[in-house]
Amino acid sequence: MQTFSQRADQLAVVLKQMEIQAKEEQLFALGYLIPQLTLVAEYVEPETDFDACFERWLSQVFTDDKMSNTDQQEILQLWQEAKQQATAA
Repeated sequence: MQTFSQRADQLAVVLKQMEIQAKEEQLFALGYLIPQLTLVAEYVEPETDFDACFERWLSQVFTDDKMSNTDQQEILQLWQEAKQQATAA
């Protein structure tokens, strides 16, 4: 079982790889996700489930940033892809 920080590191690698291969229209969402991941990894008290913690964080920052539903959906879709890729690795 991965620790909180190991899972954060694994997902950061996956997201950065996705960014390298991304279509131009995906760059905003990835550019939003990657720093959020870093913030959670550095500033949130570690929990047993990094993914659930990060999803709660995203929900809060979407509200704080007044993120449009379209942008939220794009970000969440890429997040799901990153989780799948990280699990498959």
